[in-house]
Amino acid sequence: MTSAQRPLSPANASSILRYLGGTGCALWLLVMALQPDVGFRATGPWMGLFWLLTIGAGFTVLQSLLYFLSRRKKLQPLPLWSLVAASGILGSALLTPLYWLIGDGLMQALLGFEATLDDEGDAGTIAGFGLSALVREFGDLVGPVTAAWLLISLPRLQGLLPPVLTQRQDSDEAEGTVDIAEPTSDNSNTRPIWREALPKELGDDVIAVCSELQYLRVWTTRGSTLILGSLQEVEDTEALNGMRIHRSWWVHAAHVRSARRKADGLVCQMSDGRDIPVSRRRKAEVIERFGDAARYETAAVPKPERSKAQ
Repeated sequence: MTSAQRPLSPANASSILRYLGGTGCALWLLVMALQPDVGFRATGPWMGLFWLLTIGAGFTVLQSLLYFLSRRKKLQPLPLWSLVAASGILGSALLTPLYWLIGDGLMQALLGFEATLDDEGDAGTIAGFGLSALVREFGDLVGPVTAAWLLISLPRLQGLLPPVLTQRQDSDEAEGTVDIAEPTSDNSNTRPIWREALPKELGDDVIAVCSELQYLRVWTTRGSTLILGSLQEVEDTEALNGMRIHRSWWVHAAHVRSARRKADGLVCQMSDGRDIPVSRRRKAEVIERFGDAARYETAAVPKPERSKAQ
């Protein structure tokens, strides 16, 4: 598998796992504290195991489906929230028999934990594993699972914007930015996958790329978009055109106006007026790479004016 075909870089994959792991731990602590009725009684450790299996299976199925849907080119123009909702609905269908096996199968039938009383005061019985039972279980599951998955995904989807072109304001165009010739991404005839995913309306003149979990925010001279991909793909396929200046940022060399100090760090000022931070370990490389094409500016400290009395 070539670098352009890798779906996720290790950094992006680990960030997703960290986010889901932290969210899963918080959710596990919440349900253990609230102790909602799950249809049977069990001691604390067994309830902890039940919720661990339930939450772990849910996150695994939902994230896998979201990744699968977001990789489909026909679905990429859709708003991200719709892909999350679709993965929640489809995931509920897959989780229905799985949750039945965990609750009724493992905890009640196999381990023998007693069912709780229903509204009429009768102990519940283990539901049969049939189509009607699964349909009822799906109806009870799809709403809460989809809503919870939307809430969990909200902080990491950058506002759930659709991955379509965002037009630049007229004031930005008034700055006189001139589009340069569209660069070639490599020496072969095959375009990188991430460039193929760019909408045609945006053109191919990329200014900068930012990593957002398993997505890339791409700015061109015509606007911006959000596509699926990893920054490692961009770095590997665009080494001649630009460089990665930060863990989350890649810039095109032709669009770097200057490299200058800002506060305690270094930033690259781009052709669209954007200031992009440079990491400390990339500082020397940035100065060396853009030394001829960009000025390394340090803001001059104004001298105090002499008073008229002097």
